[in-house]
Amino acid sequence: MSISSRVLVIPSWYPSAEAPGAGIFIREQVVALSSVCDVAVLHVEGANRARGPVASSEDGATIIRAAIAATNVLSRFFTYRQVGREAFERLRETWGTPDIIHVQALWPAALIARDIKRRYGIPYVVTEHSEEYLAQSERRLVRTPGMLPLVLRPLARGASRTIAVSSFLASRLVELGLAREPLVIPNIVAECVPAAAVAASPKFIAHVSVMGPAKNLPALLRAVAMLRERRSDFVLCLAGDGEQRAEAEAFSAELELGDSVEFVGQKSADEVRELFTRSAFAVISSTHETFSVVAAESLMCGRPVLSTRCGGPEEFITPEVGHLVDTGSAKALAEGLDWMLDRHADYDPQALHEYASKRFSPDVVAKQILEVYRSVLDA
Repeated sequence: MSISSRVLVIPSWYPSAEAPGAGIFIREQVVALSSVCDVAVLHVEGANRARGPVASSEDGATIIRAAIAATNVLSRFFTYRQVGREAFERLRETWGTPDIIHVQALWPAALIARDIKRRYGIPYVVTEHSEEYLAQSERRLVRTPGMLPLVLRPLARGASRTIAVSSFLASRLVELGLAREPLVIPNIVAECVPAAAVAASPKFIAHVSVMGPAKNLPALLRAVAMLRERRSDFVLCLAGDGEQRAEAEAFSAELELGDSVEFVGQKSADEVRELFTRSAFAVISSTHETFSVVAAESLMCGRPVLSTRCGGPEEFITPEVGHLVDTGSAKALAEGLDWMLDRHADYDPQALHEYASKRFSPDVVAKQILEVYRSVLDA
């Protein structure tokens, strides 16, 4: 299925030299869409110094990048929008004028999309991923005085359609007045060939995250400490980087977890898939998730998932593909890890892969997104 229209993706986060792990799941959508329509990406990121706009070709799409040095909310209104307008005019010179804009995460990308809509009448749709809106989040966006009624709701009202990556997130957007009838379309996960189950010992348990507060690494590490009292045939491998990595490493040392825990740092998409391949299963310890690309990636690689009941994962982690435990309980996580270490080999890697492919593969999700574009352009 294809669409002849030009699609401009404006993401709030996107992989770059300074932030290679930012918005990888958005890039997966761009790659999938670029195989069926003409796609460009306009990304303005926060950086140490301003630069751009600079155009290039990546993943079959035209990419125009710019950066702003300002980081506070007021600067987003002025510098971000101004640089976004300049980048858009540069894009029109090199690529053309889009028929529709796809905003990936409302804030701040919709600021640029709304300006373009006002000037050129080009409609935009929004896919929301952000944990900022969840009631459990410690982020300050919706708690900033005036931000929700004066900024976010007007940006949301300007969208022709709103997509959420889970029903859990969709309900919250409705509650906040950021969507009326949101569609639910999951994130894309790249296809891969599932590997045979691992039988070697010790058994690797994969955890991949940005290591922020929502990932609840202290509970996971306490669970490992509890589990070590009854068995030693496992290693928890933590991949990723973020604001709480140093704190987690210090806590692991304090708990004297030793060789039972490895921090392996930021990994590329291919390296993450390799990590899943050599692991027995993946673990999600979060207090809240809007979707969990990591859980979906693990299934695509043929590995079951142990997850807390943290929102998004509950919608696709069934007994056939994994195991759910209560959120915020190190004891429940320890019991879940123990249970999965004994049963991970009962899951068929090919069946897990097929389950994920039917839900998250590029072809499946891109088809749903194209239908949204058509409904807007035909209206």
